[in-house]
Amino acid sequence: MSKLALLTLFAGLACAQSVEIYSEFQRPDPFGQIVRADRALRPREILSPAVARNGFASFHIAVSVPPTESYLLYVATNPLDACRVALYKEHFARTQDGWIPDRLTEVHRLPDFGTMPDPDDGIEGQNTRVYLLDLWIPPGTGVGRFRLEVQLKVASWTIRPLEVRVVEARIPDLPKRDSGKLASMEQGADTPALAALAAYLSGKAPAAGWQPLTVRDIVRRNAAQDMALAASLDAKSAVPAELERRVTDLLTVNARFSPRPLGAEWYLKIRDFLFGPR
Repeated sequence: MSKLALLTLFAGLACAQSVEIYSEFQRPDPFGQIVRADRALRPREILSPAVARNGFASFHIAVSVPPTESYLLYVATNPLDACRVALYKEHFARTQDGWIPDRLTEVHRLPDFGTMPDPDDGIEGQNTRVYLLDLWIPPGTGVGRFRLEVQLKVASWTIRPLEVRVVEARIPDLPKRDSGKLASMEQGADTPALAALAAYLSGKAPAAGWQPLTVRDIVRRNAAQDMALAASLDAKSAVPAELERRVTDLLTVNARFSPRPLGAEWYLKIRDFLFGPR
């Protein structure tokens, strides 16, 4: 093969590989599209996410590579001890609305090596593998920023950097107990968060579940920690009444149009409010 042909081949492979980062409320399918129930007119771009101390922050990583290609995926922080990093593979389930990622298996060693299509799920025509990136910020972390990189290698390296912003908010310690039955995966990714929010507004104390086994468990756990933060702010900011007003406004806007303008990411505006300065 000529040098020109080799360069053309490698250029084509580089263009075909990509790594995208989405919020926990935008679940990608095995073909690189967002699940219909989660779609928003303008999804939030994940560039400099805010994270609270003593809490988790979760993101979907969508790895797209050409068929029959192998890849490696790595996640690195600077400084190395900036947070605790866990990575899970998301496994797809076939539903009436298409393939939806839900069941999780933890990746115990990085980098993770994979091929496309993924042999674990056996989906014909698959070009996208989805991971869940789960960060935990230690309680003593100082307010500031650190760099996180998601690194993908096929023919060449593709790097997606994040500037993670550690804010003043600190999540109280949550008791662990069974959080009850989850909504079906066919419902929007916001459904477990809305359930946690409704429980808090009805006076139920927030609690963390056990080891998360699904994407829905992750969303519910993260919403529970948000509600624990809200409860810690009650005395000085009347959070329940303000939360209820904001939720009503956001859900009303979403209900007026199809697809929903904010999609499942309307909940992120509630988190923005809770993480904001006091």
